[in-house]
Amino acid sequence: MIRTLTPLVLASLLLTAPALRAEEPSHRHVAVTGEGEISVMPDRARLRMGVTRVNEDLSAAETEVNKTVRAYLAAAGKLGVKEEHLNTTGVSINPEYVWDEKTRNNRLVGYRVSRDIEVLVLKLEQLGDLVMRATQAGVNQVQPPQLEYSKAREVQQQALVKAALDAQARAKLLAETLGMKLGPVHQLNASENAPTPPMPKVMMMRAEATSDGGNQEMGLNAGELRYGASVNAEFELLAK
Repeated sequence: MIRTLTPLVLASLLLTAPALRAEEPSHRHVAVTGEGEISVMPDRARLRMGVTRVNEDLSAAETEVNKTVRAYLAAAGKLGVKEEHLNTTGVSINPEYVWDEKTRNNRLVGYRVSRDIEVLVLKLEQLGDLVMRATQAGVNQVQPPQLEYSKAREVQQQALVKAALDAQARAKLLAETLGMKLGPVHQLNASENAPTPPMPKVMMMRAEATSDGGNQEMGLNAGELRYGASVNAEFELLAK
């Protein structure tokens, strides 16, 4: 059965209903990305090398490897490298097999003995000398030196500050261009881009040996380290 509202009930409903409000305009925001980069010259390097020998006699292989490591340690010591900056604890021993078609089985032919050598080079002018002494001592594995900066954390923070200021400047420029002023920041996300350490550039090898040092003889030239950071920020736009 359909009931009809009386004028009194209808008036009561209208009085108790919430007043309708015009929808307030949403806040205006501008989102920007700031970038920052700091370049420095490296002041140290990590040199990673290895010695590997294969011999049918395990004891002979170990003797050869250990002899080479001792020879290199002596050479590095003569260049002034401290013991705490030398690490030779990495050791591995693995059997060597070849496939024997007659027996259809792997046949043991010897042992591969390897030692790792890591050097923290605090004087980059000695980098070439340390590489050359390694090969002279019998080291047969040399990886490209990894260049570093001793105050990397401070430089990374400087790049982060630079990125934040860049984001603020970009947002302010956009706000002023649109006839508004920049309000407070609402969201902020930051990330640091650790650089891939550059490899020393190797230029033309010198034909004759000189007393200018291993770096010049090998043609080693260190490049810059670049530390970067980015900041994503969202600012409120205010009417002037």
